[in-house]
Amino acid sequence: MNALRKSLAKSVGVVIPAAGSGSRMGGDPKQFRLLGDAPVLVQTVRAFAQMDEIGAIVIAVAEDEINSVEALCVEFALKVEVVKGGAARQDSVGEGLKALGNSLDIVLVHDAVRPFITSDQIRRVIGTIREHGAAAVAVPVADTLRQSSDGRFGETVERNGLFRMLTPQGAKKELLIRAHAEAEKKGLGATDEVELLQRVGVEVHLVSGDERNIKLTRPSDWSLAEALWPAFDMTEG
Repeated sequence: MNALRKSLAKSVGVVIPAAGSGSRMGGDPKQFRLLGDAPVLVQTVRAFAQMDEIGAIVIAVAEDEINSVEALCVEFALKVEVVKGGAARQDSVGEGLKALGNSLDIVLVHDAVRPFITSDQIRRVIGTIREHGAAAVAVPVADTLRQSSDGRFGETVERNGLFRMLTPQGAKKELLIRAHAEAEKKGLGATDEVELLQRVGVEVHLVSGDERNIKLTRPSDWSLAEALWPAFDMTEG
């Protein structure tokens, strides 16, 4: 480990919201499906657990899954804290934030069902947060976008400057805590951390993402994941 990385070791916390039911996928919750030699959730956690920069990982799950997830983490020798999540993703992230220790100065939030995340991507997000305060991974929209109503196509939407948001997303810890607290105080929901941070005036910087960093949501996503996984290396970079 070089001197800079050693000085920053264990200073980043990770919150993984995993309380969703995965209803669009069908069958068992998607985070517990086997991908390679372990469940998706385990593969996702491994990507962060093997990095020197990561000091703590918190997984927020449904209350009735706490014991099984704790047992899963023991089985795969993952040092994590498992907490009760909330009804919405935002609530689960908030509970995860409360569980993180005071020694951490950066927090990343990553979807439980995005196992195709590499060390290079994570380090670039961390580096951008250190420099600017907040960052998120995204990829440019490649497909043509068009409005529709009543089953008919309408206007084409200009796609230049549009991005698909991925994870991890994160910020310096005090900024993310403030953003969540303000949303809770006002009773406002958000789909991701970028929206919460922007509401309190924090500029979130773009980190160019990888198209492979897919979120396993639908049956077709699962077929693609099984095809990609054998050649995937999460330690890239």
